[in-house]
Amino acid sequence: MEESPRYQGGWLRYRCRMCGEEYQSVHVPDVTRAVSAIVYDFPNPWPMGAGLPQLIETHYHEDGSYGVSNLIGGVVDEVRK
Repeated sequence: MEESPRYQGGWLRYRCRMCGEEYQSVHVPDVTRAVSAIVYDFPNPWPMGAGLPQLIETHYHEDGSYGVSNLIGGVVDEVRK
């Protein structure tokens, strides 16, 4: 039986409210669990690891200003064969 690709590591993607830039900020071991835990306020699925990424984060601009970025989704690493 083939393993489901939805339980895979990947990058969380954010969009800055100020400049509109989209970027990948945090790599997580399971994109589905990470996004679900953030959006639905579930307990951290990796209690022994680093803290759970946030729904909102700051985004530094080259001119010295800071924007506020929102989580817009997750990008799964290459599908395992």
